Amino acid sequence: MRLYRSPARPITALILLVALTLSSRSSRLDADTSTMAIDVASVDISTMATAQVEKLKSYASVAWWGEFGDHLIIGGHSKDVDQLLNSSNVAIAGRWENIQEQDLKVVIAAHSFDLSKSVKTLTRSGRIALVMSKSMNSLDLNHGSSNYLVTNFIENTVYVRAGIHDATPPVWTKSQYLKAKKMMNQVDPVRWYLDVGTLSNWNRHISSVDNVSARDWIKDQLDQLRPTSSSLQKFTVAGRDAWNVVATFDAGPASDIYIICGHYDSISERPSESAPGAEDNATGAAGVVELARVFAAAPRSSTLMFVAFSGEEQGLVGSKAFVRSLDSGTRSRIKAVLNMDMIGYSKDDSEDVLLESSSRYKNLVDQYAAAARLVSGLKYYTSYNPYGSDHMPFIDNNIPAILTIDNDWGDYPSYHRSSDTIDKVSRDMGAAILRMNAAALAGMLSIAP
Repeated sequence: MRLYRSPARPITALILLVALTLSSRSSRLDADTSTMAIDVASVDISTMATAQVEKLKSYASVAWWGEFGDHLIIGGHSKDVDQLLNSSNVAIAGRWENIQEQDLKVVIAAHSFDLSKSVKTLTRSGRIALVMSKSMNSLDLNHGSSNYLVTNFIENTVYVRAGIHDATPPVWTKSQYLKAKKMMNQVDPVRWYLDVGTLSNWNRHISSVDNVSARDWIKDQLDQLRPTSSSLQKFTVAGRDAWNVVATFDAGPASDIYIICGHYDSISERPSESAPGAEDNATGAAGVVELARVFAAAPRSSTLMFVAFSGEEQGLVGSKAFVRSLDSGTRSRIKAVLNMDMIGYSKDDSEDVLLESSSRYKNLVDQYAAAARLVSGLKYYTSYNPYGSDHMPFIDNNIPAILTIDNDWGDYPSYHRSSDTIDKVSRDMGAAILRMNAAALAGMLSIAP
């Protein structure tokens, strides 16, 4: 996955600064806390009922709050924070004193490598971190200044929501449920894992001849499924030729279009020698091939396009070229784009997935949330702060798109390293996300149950 800087956009954020006295709402702080030194606490809400979380936010002494997945950040006057935390029987994950709200920054799509020791990180969830810094420019991050987006914190906003706190969980019809179960059970985790191994045996950096070998292998695998058409879409990256692989299973000129995609190029600290990119992103590229195998022969009335992008690590160059190539008629037929980027890592053997899109496409996220609930043991998180992967060129051009990514990607120790090898990839993690993706796609398509 390559993270690139785009123009700053409004970011919905959720931080819970708590100035707490368990008194009536009329006693809520009236003072502007943006320049006031207050205390901040991180509350573990991973096992709390949603009603409890909402009650915690509503206490009269809460100055402001923010929701970051399994943690609620709360802040306020020291004595009020103490009173709330002591009386509410909550689990405290962190506590900081004398913090000014204006020093709180939200960093989007920053890996743990990016957050240096000079930056105090209050919490991280999915692809978002809350940090303390005196100014945007003073952030001392390690992994390259173009790799993330930094914005000011916005009060009382949900940055990342855990699925257990989904206020309105989507409900599928019986027909959707049966279709989803049928297709998700056709995912072959062993076959997918072997494909990840095949791809990670090549140095797939854009400058390597192995990138072409991987390109040809992906096209051959898709061609074996007998698509209506397949092609290599040529574009240029830093003066070099590069190619997207595109396979289309056409259902007619007026049919809806669903695109399943992921990048196959890789990067490392020494790309001229080794860039195996097993997690980033042989997992996603192999996922494109696996879902093509699952859906290629399924009777349907919609067109499916399976696309493996190159040039992602140089700034989403391949996906941008692909979107530019779409005429207005084709764009209007696209109902959903699924992007898979880093779907095979878990730091603790739990299976967690982040569903990321624009708030304009909440209905699309709801489809994937419904699918996630069908996969045993899979926890899902949602974020409407999209950034820095191949779903972005589609979203930026008003095409519905979603990123599915393992929720622990930011803790992956071999991110963009030559040590990103197949032994780091979890077959169970990849299988869970692929089954969710297959179920979501089936639920949206006209496939006989």
